[in-house]
Amino acid sequence: MVSPILFGPTIALDKRYSNQWFLTDGKGKALTASDCAALNQLELRTKLGYLQVRAPGMLLLELALDVLEDDDSVRLQASADDGTPIAAIDEGVLAATWFSHVIGQPCLLLKKDPGHPDSPDLA
Repeated sequence: MVSPILFGPTIALDKRYSNQWFLTDGKGKALTASDCAALNQLELRTKLGYLQVRAPGMLLLELALDVLEDDDSVRLQASADDGTPIAAIDEGVLAATWFSHVIGQPCLLLKKDPGHPDSPDLA
């Protein structure tokens, strides 16, 4: 069992997806476990290559498990709590808005950039 979303629930999934997604503030700094406590209410499952994410009172959000990103405009540099840089991909406005409603504060949903395997493990 792994948690594909940092601080979220676990699901039976390949370990390469462990902590693949994480939340940051508007400046790209990774949020902490206490910032993300509401993620424990998420329900996760996989279907047809997507991670399906549900939260009470919210519509279903689907995140593609494997995407070869060819749009450099969505690549950015985030930072872990300790300031360690993390090469990341912005999952967009819809995902940011969805997760902002879940955790009750503005945030971005980022995915570790698979083109940079040297990104640190956030757990």
